Amino acid sequence: MHELPECAISACRPYFREARGDFVVRKEFGYSWKVYGAGIEIHIADYLSDAPDDVLSDFCDMVCRRAKGQRCPEPPSYLDHIRSDRYIVDNRPTYIRRSRNLLRSACGEVAYLHDSVQRLLDSGLLTESDISNSYMSWTRRDNVRRVGFCSTMFRVVGISSRLDSDDVPDFVRDYVVYHECLHLRQGYRPSRRVHDAQFRSWERLFPQWREAESVLRRLGTA
Repeated sequence: MHELPECAISACRPYFREARGDFVVRKEFGYSWKVYGAGIEIHIADYLSDAPDDVLSDFCDMVCRRAKGQRCPEPPSYLDHIRSDRYIVDNRPTYIRRSRNLLRSACGEVAYLHDSVQRLLDSGLLTESDISNSYMSWTRRDNVRRVGFCSTMFRVVGISSRLDSDDVPDFVRDYVVYHECLHLRQGYRPSRRVHDAQFRSWERLFPQWREAESVLRRLGTA
């Protein structure tokens, strides 16, 4: 951990007489605050520790406004920084290292995840831009309740090793990969619903979505 720089502390002073804070080690990006008397204490995941001063200042301004009970969206400077290829490439290795359940390989004992991606590209369900600058891996544990996840911030897709089996048809794996890649298409948008109407309309374009969900239910994963 190390303390927030002066630019971040200065951004808090219009709202609080005292301010302090630090960067903390977390797997997922996040932040928290604690108001004490006339002061505020802020903790921010260390993924922002190398952010430009204007990004940190704007981010801490947002945190202070929210601490005061104001509705405040994420600042554009922060969103532009987080969504940049440079940020993703620089910070994704740390996220992967902290994600202990990731196998760190798309090659399973039975299936290769990029084969699913290629079939989805060939069918037109996905485009190259959907999956650009992304990373895909099987999980170490054979999760049965959560068969896939996507970190839109770091553009990482994890697929449960429960699906790396001869008893799982290709189209079921493809469906789960498709679902998670749709989150990549959405991109990082922290204040909006994930499975909104647009997402569901995309999801239903998969020709065998009903059959895939039926198989997942039988496997105990849906």
